[in-house]
Amino acid sequence: MYIFIAIYLIALCCYFKTRTSDNIKHRAINKYLMATMYLVFAFVVFFRRYEFASYQTLLMAALILAWLGDVFLVFDFNRGGDFFLAGNICFVLFEQIILVDKGGYWFNDFWWTYAVAGTMLIAFILACKYKPETFRLGKMRWPMTFYLSSIFMHGITGLALITMMPDASYRMLGLGSFLFMISDIDLNLYRFVFNNNKWLIRFNSLTYFGGLLLIVLSTAI
Repeated sequence: MYIFIAIYLIALCCYFKTRTSDNIKHRAINKYLMATMYLVFAFVVFFRRYEFASYQTLLMAALILAWLGDVFLVFDFNRGGDFFLAGNICFVLFEQIILVDKGGYWFNDFWWTYAVAGTMLIAFILACKYKPETFRLGKMRWPMTFYLSSIFMHGITGLALITMMPDASYRMLGLGSFLFMISDIDLNLYRFVFNNNKWLIRFNSLTYFGGLLLIVLSTAI
């Protein structure tokens, strides 16, 4: 596992350079390497520790969809977003099952995740409506609103895992999910508000691939 982490982090450091370069081939290879690494690691752990009929399969579905999102996002932003949207739904369902099955909670214990995610979504909608010169989404406004509803729920449910679950593995999963959300917020700022800010896109890479690393490592501890 330590070798995997070391190679993954080296690849991530390289991605800080290739992501902001003009060489799309190097960028794609670097990204596909990390995406394939987290997926293969998750598969190895899954087949060693879990049953196919378990709800852990939901997490595997989410990771496969995230991998497909990574593959397509390089050359088709909309198609990549579709895969990530589906993946977020799987992540949320998986995390809520953990809260109920492993934590013994019910909806009345984590209803606040919907309230927080909903408030964030309303803030985004209002910002786009009243500050269109700043949030330049154009035709992407409503598709992005739909997508953000899923990532906000994913990230805030991750926050619920951090604050409500005593097990370190679930807290790690929650932190990874929360970082996943932060990375998508950052990506939207990069694409639609602060164009061509290299530090923003590097932060996006750090939080996204760092978050995915924590998510897959959570299955192994």
